[in-house]
Amino acid sequence: MCSKPTHTPKHGSERETLGTQSGVSAALQYTLPEFRDNEGCSYIEFYAYDPEKGRMRRKRIKTNRIKGVQKRRQYVRGVINRLTEQLRHGWNPWIAGDATDLLTFEEALERYELHIEKMLASGYFRKETYLGYKSNVKMLRLYMKKRPVYYAYQFDRKFCVDFLDYVFIDRDNGAQTRNNYLGFLRVFSGFLVEKGYLQTKPTDGIQPISKRLYQKERTCIPLDVVGKISEYCKEKDPSFLLACYLLYYCFIRPVEMTRLRVRDFNMHTGTITIPADCSKNHKTQTVTVPKKVLFYAISIGVFSAPASDYIFSEQLRPGDIEIDPKIFRDHWEKVRKSVGLKKEWKFYSLKDTGITAMLKAKVAAINVRDQARHSSLAITEIYTDHNHEVNPEILEIDGAL
Repeated sequence: MCSKPTHTPKHGSERETLGTQSGVSAALQYTLPEFRDNEGCSYIEFYAYDPEKGRMRRKRIKTNRIKGVQKRRQYVRGVINRLTEQLRHGWNPWIAGDATDLLTFEEALERYELHIEKMLASGYFRKETYLGYKSNVKMLRLYMKKRPVYYAYQFDRKFCVDFLDYVFIDRDNGAQTRNNYLGFLRVFSGFLVEKGYLQTKPTDGIQPISKRLYQKERTCIPLDVVGKISEYCKEKDPSFLLACYLLYYCFIRPVEMTRLRVRDFNMHTGTITIPADCSKNHKTQTVTVPKKVLFYAISIGVFSAPASDYIFSEQLRPGDIEIDPKIFRDHWEKVRKSVGLKKEWKFYSLKDTGITAMLKAKVAAINVRDQARHSSLAITEIYTDHNHEVNPEILEIDGAL
């Protein structure tokens, strides 16, 4: 058995003393290879900085298998020369790749943030896309407090799998949220590969949870509670009630509402057009506005504003300033506390409730599909409550067969 040598690491003359460096430069620290010939065991030994352990770590290459003193010496000289050359050019035995090109994970995240900021400024990303990616990065940093990584190469498949488990299991999110984060990891991985920070995408082979294995959780609000919401808003928050109407009856998403202008309403036809640059699916589409909603918009003075004004601006009144969709959630929180709504009833639940109510009112599914701007009837029918009671008409059928 080889005895452990009492060797104190010494750095090459071009390296700073251990402990005075940090980050990428720390990974470039090494000692020059030396040959050790102990009784019964000979080896080449050197130290290099191990980023995983955060300290210098000994590397040994045994030479016992080389028989003959002359052959062993010749072999050792060749190996030492080769190792020394590799170390001087940035090679590190504990890192998969060249340490001279090493990038910290935080630097990679910062460069990605600069990238998405440029994409937003250039008009390639919408604001909500940008904010979504920023939120994803924020969650990554939060997870890194639990499972620290320092270098970009440590962003590997295991890290991605563990992070998704953290989102899905530890934070008790749904399957769709887990799949959304997988989508982000794939985009981020592609960015790292494209920039040359990684050789391959660590997300390759990681599969989303099949949509066939889960149904989207839809918590509809009871209609009597919806009535209480209406009564409260009429008295305390009339402008927010219009937003509730547009979500409940017209199925217009909160982000889309913040971009709609007075001119998008057509009082003569009873419609509202969602322009392509406002809509989620990048299509210009028109939906029906119930008379109830039109008359209410007139009563609170929406159509007295300039046609170019946003329907919802500051204080949810028409104006020329585009607001953050978060304002709707803030108003909803006040309603929730005042009316005593359950926490699972979100502002967006009004859309689910409205679609379900329309289907129960026997409005044709294809018309509901068009009003909700769904891509297929299959999506609309997710909202349908299937009746499991016996249908007497079917029960008594006696057909030709």
